[in-house]
Amino acid sequence: MLVKIGDFVQRFHKMILAVSLAVTFVMIFFMSRLQMNMQFTDILPKTEKTVITYKNALKNFDTLDSIVVAVKGKEKNIKKFLEERADEIEGIEGIRSVNYENQVEFLEENIFLLMKDRDLENIEKALTASNLKDFFAGINDSFEREYIDESDSGKIDKDRVKLLNSLNFLEETISKIRDGKISREDAKKFVRGERYILSPDKSMGILMIKSGVSIDDFENVIKVVNNLEEYLEEESEKYNVKIRMTGLQVLSRDEMVISQRDMEISSTLSLLLVLGLFTISFKMIRYSLLSLVPLITGIIWTMGLTYIIIGTLNMMTAMMGAIIIGLGIDYSIHIISLFIEERGKGLSIEEAVTSVYSKTMRGVVTGAGTTAIGFFMFTFSDFPGFQEFGLVLGMGIICTLASAVFVLPSLLIVYGGKGDVKKSKMSLLLSKTEGFVIGRRKSSLLIVVFIMIVLGSKAGRVEFENDMLKIEPKNLQSVALNREIIDKFDFSSDNTIIVSETLEETQEVFERADKLKSIGMISSVTSYLPSEKIQILRTEAGKLIKEKIKNTPDSEIYTEELTEELVRLENNLLELGDLSYIGGEEKIRERCDEIIESGLIGELVEGMSQFRKNIEKSQKIFIGELQGIIRKSNTDKIIGLEDLPDEIRDEFVGKDGTYISSFYPKKDIWKSDFQKIHMKEIETLGEDVTGSSKIFLRVIEKSATEGKKILVLTLVAIYFILVLDFKSFKYATAAILPMVFSVLGTLGIMGWTGFKFDMVNIIGIPLIIGIGVDDGVHIIHRYLGEKDIFKAVRSTGKSVTLTTVTTIAAFGTLMLARYRGFVHFGILLTIGVGFAYLLTMTLLVSLISIVDGIEKNVESDEL
Repeated sequence: MLVKIGDFVQRFHKMILAVSLAVTFVMIFFMSRLQMNMQFTDILPKTEKTVITYKNALKNFDTLDSIVVAVKGKEKNIKKFLEERADEIEGIEGIRSVNYENQVEFLEENIFLLMKDRDLENIEKALTASNLKDFFAGINDSFEREYIDESDSGKIDKDRVKLLNSLNFLEETISKIRDGKISREDAKKFVRGERYILSPDKSMGILMIKSGVSIDDFENVIKVVNNLEEYLEEESEKYNVKIRMTGLQVLSRDEMVISQRDMEISSTLSLLLVLGLFTISFKMIRYSLLSLVPLITGIIWTMGLTYIIIGTLNMMTAMMGAIIIGLGIDYSIHIISLFIEERGKGLSIEEAVTSVYSKTMRGVVTGAGTTAIGFFMFTFSDFPGFQEFGLVLGMGIICTLASAVFVLPSLLIVYGGKGDVKKSKMSLLLSKTEGFVIGRRKSSLLIVVFIMIVLGSKAGRVEFENDMLKIEPKNLQSVALNREIIDKFDFSSDNTIIVSETLEETQEVFERADKLKSIGMISSVTSYLPSEKIQILRTEAGKLIKEKIKNTPDSEIYTEELTEELVRLENNLLELGDLSYIGGEEKIRERCDEIIESGLIGELVEGMSQFRKNIEKSQKIFIGELQGIIRKSNTDKIIGLEDLPDEIRDEFVGKDGTYISSFYPKKDIWKSDFQKIHMKEIETLGEDVTGSSKIFLRVIEKSATEGKKILVLTLVAIYFILVLDFKSFKYATAAILPMVFSVLGTLGIMGWTGFKFDMVNIIGIPLIIGIGVDDGVHIIHRYLGEKDIFKAVRSTGKSVTLTTVTTIAAFGTLMLARYRGFVHFGILLTIGVGFAYLLTMTLLVSLISIVDGIEKNVESDEL
């Protein structure tokens, strides 16, 4: 069959070149339209409930993940930027809404209906105070009841940001009382908090921006993020602030841009390395250039077909360029190597081409077939990410093989006769090596088995990387900012969501979520619209509090009692600092120490007479405003959905009338210990929990389970192909056994070094078998043809060595990528392919010499 194909190529080589050129130009057109798709939702099964829920939510809420903008600088500069530029940001094309402040007016109007029962109970005495003495007494009672009396460091951990804000408020308020600079705004802050979304230390402000572009609309996601980034960079200089962005859309933009860059660099560098190695080995630039033709055409044809069949590349198929170069060059090497060898014997071009088809092309086709089978096994996965990877790379191998079988020999016919043909030299080193191995085959086997036992002892201890950020590019600002936000605000932007059909369901979910310790922030309509039952109870409580309010602040400041309360406050800060230290809450301890060591409280206590006028003035303003807020707060009407501000309804109510609740983890969800705790708690909220972080964790789970399944399928399929090809279980077993040991050795290296699997490099394990078995196939085919293992190794061994070096070089270029998933994939395949080569040249040759009774060739020592 292959000889007939050779005859066809020799007769119609010009037509073949013309047709392949035309096909290449057509595929270049389709390739130019191919885009990157780095979304995890598209590499999970469409039937996956997490994905279905996520996409349904996406239809009703346009976007589920905010672009988080952090503004860093001095407090006054941050506030000025937020006040003056938020509206302009909302006017940028593709931006739907911008939230940079709390709904303070609505909170003030409905303080009793919206404040949690326990919080209202804790600060009731402070709210109903008619003087500063009673106010600070209420603050002390709250501290002692909530934290100190119970000695609950766990409560301190959950309330870290709330406590830091309270401590900052106290320090600021006492300072203003001393200096007589208290304002009505200070009383409002006590009731409803800071107007802006600021970190406790006031060094960072946050804007939560909702994009009007779906995360699946890659082109417009990049456009919106780039436009926003450009605007923010320009405006930041005017306000003397630093601005950074994070969130899923920003991360997706970064991934797409960096992955495309990585793909271009690795593909180009792979080509150059392969060209250089080929030139060094054969010392003929002409043949080196010809060897690249199947690679380039194979990649172009594959990318064109990928656009036609799939439409996009994902984070796994993005590596196709470097992979095809690393594998496809093998076919060129074997074909050109034999062609040069035959020409060196004095054969004509036509005879040399015929010899290629009769002697080596079967090995090329079988080797490519086993590699393609290894890739196509991924299409049997339930995981679309693996399915696309298998389909694209399988097509890539077939396209490159087709070019190698038809186009490369056609080029050799046209250009192979020009210039001097150098006779190839047999590899003395390979011959001596195999003579040594065969002469000591039993000891060689024992050494291999011993090494495999040592490595294999750790093979079962390889862990799976659950930290998504460990496969992301290094030094991404969006990743670093997310962790900085966690440190400043006690919540991560990696949220999970639940969409509820009714308001009652939403309120019930909120009540359960509010008790979970791993949640740092809840974004829900329930924060502004509690259940009717709860509102009625709070209304009654509010009415009772109102009855306790005096009409005006006291004129007397009660110096002695106020002094006692301030001293008591300082003691409580000492207690709180000690309790925080025990619980490992260093920031709270440090803040308590700073307030005490500043001497602010002591100065006011000792200078009570000196600051009397300022205290009287402060009491009148602060307490007067507090009383006014309480009197005006709503206790007459239950809040309904129609009473909510438009901004709140738009954020939480979908197009179909459903309600969305978002839950932000308190710590970094990609830290495995916290991840387990958080996801276990989140699962208690219901089976409809979804979100970007939940989807990624499902990707990790599917990667691990499907990777094992594909490994078994690949082994079985390739073994079946080898049996059919060799028509012998003996040689099929000899060919695949080194690959099994290669996988074991690779796992052993990973176990000993702590190198982990991730969702990208897990696909490398089945590929080690599909790629590495080629070496054994070529040697066994040549051995069966020549009936001489030494001649087979001397001739084919050189090609096998060169193909291994070029494959490792191509995969090695992935280690230069910024996207660490590509780096890990390159490392794993480099280790695996290296093992496959070494075991083929030792274990395979030893096995063949034993089963066929081959003795050491005396001629090999004489060469």
